[in-house]
Amino acid sequence: MSARRPFDSLQFAKSGESLSGGLRIEELPRLRDSLRPDDVGVQYRLSGCLAAGRPALRLEIEATVWLTCQRCMVMYPEVLILDNVMPVARNEAELARWERLDPLLDALVADPVLDVAVLVEDEILLSLPAAPLHAEGQCDPDGLALMGLS
Repeated sequence: MSARRPFDSLQFAKSGESLSGGLRIEELPRLRDSLRPDDVGVQYRLSGCLAAGRPALRLEIEATVWLTCQRCMVMYPEVLILDNVMPVARNEAELARWERLDPLLDALVADPVLDVAVLVEDEILLSLPAAPLHAEGQCDPDGLALMGLS
């Protein structure tokens, strides 16, 4: 199945099918500033499955995004390895019922024309830190000096 051809998310979840591939920068416009043309790109695998008896999508993503450290203001690569299982509700009413039972549930409403690139991009954006920082002791000394922190 092609990632570029939209498909019915609920039918895909019920079928147990899977698809995998890679996405290029131009396919992820909201991440354009966080990706590099020379990077491999974003790799994904989407599978239909059951989660707690509900049809679900399992989305696995591997990507490297470039973030600006809020401590030293220097860009650094952040490797993302995501693995999310999202139940697919038939409609808004079913989703609301599920969320009343489990307020932390990460679920989707069925989409008859799901675009995998948009789903992958959404999951990456949701996983990014609110305040990106290098690991402790990894900040660029020149960046810290410019910020008056060294």
